Amino acid sequence: MMDNMPNLQHYASPYYDPVKAHEYYMKNRELKERRSVRKLSDEGKKVWSYTKNEIKNEKKTKVEAEQEIKKQRTEEFRSNAKAMRERISSRLKELNEALSQRASQQKKTIDERKKSDLEKIGAETEKKKQRVEAKKESEIEKLMSIPIPDGLSKAEKSKRIAERNEKIAKLRSDAKSDKDKLSDRSNSDKDNVRNTATNRKQQITEDTKSERQSNSSDASAERQQVSNDLKTAVAAAREAYKAAKESIDQTYEEIYQREFDRIAAEMPKVSKRKRKSNKKK
Repeated sequence: MMDNMPNLQHYASPYYDPVKAHEYYMKNRELKERRSVRKLSDEGKKVWSYTKNEIKNEKKTKVEAEQEIKKQRTEEFRSNAKAMRERISSRLKELNEALSQRASQQKKTIDERKKSDLEKIGAETEKKKQRVEAKKESEIEKLMSIPIPDGLSKAEKSKRIAERNEKIAKLRSDAKSDKDKLSDRSNSDKDNVRNTATNRKQQITEDTKSERQSNSSDASAERQQVSNDLKTAVAAAREAYKAAKESIDQTYEEIYQREFDRIAAEMPKVSKRKRKSNKKK
C-alpha cells in the first residue's frame, strides 16, 4: 500500500496533510460515504477520509462562529430590552411621584385657601355683629338720654318708662335677630367654603388616579412594544443564523464535491482485468 505514496504528491489541498491523513485513516477505516469511495484507490480513500474530516472541522468552526454571533446578538437584544423595561418602570415611577407631589401641593393650597376664607368670613361676621351691637347700644343710649318730664302723674310716668323699656327690648330683640342671621349666614358661607374645598380635593384625587391609570397604560403598551421588538429581533437573528448555516452547508457541499472529484481524478481505483487464456482444442 505504501507503494502508492508517490501518487499523493499530485494532490495538493489546504485540507490535506499526508502524514496526518494516514494516521486519521488508520483510526477511521470503516467509511460510510455518500460519495462512492469505490472509485478511489486505497491511498485515495485515505486522502479522502482525512480531507473530508478537515473540511468537516473547518465547517464546524464556521457554524459555531455563526452560532456565537446569534447568541451574542440575542443576549444583546435581551439586555437592551431589559434596560428599556427598567427605564420605562423608572419613568413611570417618576411620573407617579410627580403626580403625588402635585396633588399634595394642590390639596395643601386648597386647605390654606379654605382656612383663609373661613377666617375671613368669621372676621367679617364678627365686625357686622359688632356694628349691630354698637347700633343697638347707641339707640338704647339715645332712648335713655330722653328725660321723663317732671310733674307727670305716677301713672303717666310709669307708662312712659314702660314704653321706653319696650323700645329697648325691641332694640335688643332686633339686634339679637340680626346677629343670629349673621351667624346663620356665616355658617352657611363656611359650609360652602368647606364643601367647595372638599369637592376640589376629591376632583384632584380622581384626576390624579386617572392620570396614573393613563401612565400605567402607556407604560404597559411600551413594555409590550419592547417585548414585540425583542421577539422580532430574536427571530431575525435566528433567521440570519439559519440563512448563514444554509449558505455554509451549500458552500461546503461544493467544497466536499470539488475535493472528492480532484482526489477521484488523481487517485482513481485501478481495475484489474483478468487475462483470457485461449485454450486450443
